[in-house]
Amino acid sequence: MLTSFIFPAFVSEYSGNEPEVLRRYSDDFDVLLHKASNHLEIDLTTFDILHNSFQDHELNTQFISYIFSCAVSDILKSKNVNPQFISGYSMGLYAALYCGQAVTFTEGLDLIRKAFELIKDSTKNLETGMGSIVGLSKEDVLNLIAKKDGLILANTNGTYSYMVSGLKTEINEVINLAKQEGALHAAMMNVTCPYHTSLLNDASEKFRDYVLQQIQIKDSNFNIVSGIDQRIFSAREEIIRELSANMNTEINWLKTMEKMLELNVGRFVECGAGTSLYKIGKFIKGDFKIYPVSSLDRFLGI
Repeated sequence: MLTSFIFPAFVSEYSGNEPEVLRRYSDDFDVLLHKASNHLEIDLTTFDILHNSFQDHELNTQFISYIFSCAVSDILKSKNVNPQFISGYSMGLYAALYCGQAVTFTEGLDLIRKAFELIKDSTKNLETGMGSIVGLSKEDVLNLIAKKDGLILANTNGTYSYMVSGLKTEINEVINLAKQEGALHAAMMNVTCPYHTSLLNDASEKFRDYVLQQIQIKDSNFNIVSGIDQRIFSAREEIIRELSANMNTEINWLKTMEKMLELNVGRFVECGAGTSLYKIGKFIKGDFKIYPVSSLDRFLGI
């Protein structure tokens, strides 16, 4: 049975015991918190799920999510658990690249910060964001956004689970329409960046230039499955291509999971806090298991 490490994007909801689970295995999470704080000159060591989770600060939330993911993959590799494939859900790509040693820990932090800065700069005169719609077909969702010039389908999580991205006013309009159409869930997400849209074309080009000039990208030690077109790659040139496209191109997590299932992956470890990918996986057909951090003991047979 093959194993894949999958990396979530931004944590919107914690299970509540993630730090405790990680600390049972090593002090890596706390070490990385300190390392990130020193590198970024931001104090992230005060992170606490209940009292100071940073979820009111979009960029810091991205840093914390990345740190969690890096710590989980470090623990797994320290236990001689190596994946046959890795894949990042949206901005989870940065942690996947760290896992594959294509970038260093601090380079991953730099990528996150630079991407955020470029996105904010390119949308500084716009109110943007993302929305989630569950319970409608893809055709229904596409019909709802068809007349919205500033809105696109950004991600397909499942047969009836989608994310839209673009102008905030249009997202709100579509959310209201989706509810009227009988959607089981339709809501704005806690992000202000319109990821995976053409609104970020300029930011994507500048990001590529930054990567080429400032980051020492290396080949990945593990095969990466693209969240965009599901191709399999590990070479430096392909990683740079994926990094740039990941910002302004639609992704399809459903097809990404299906691709890995075709490759005979039967075990997925969600390398990160929360259970977002575990929950998405419940609606994907196939014979497989996803282990979130809360099930790390069970995965390792402890």
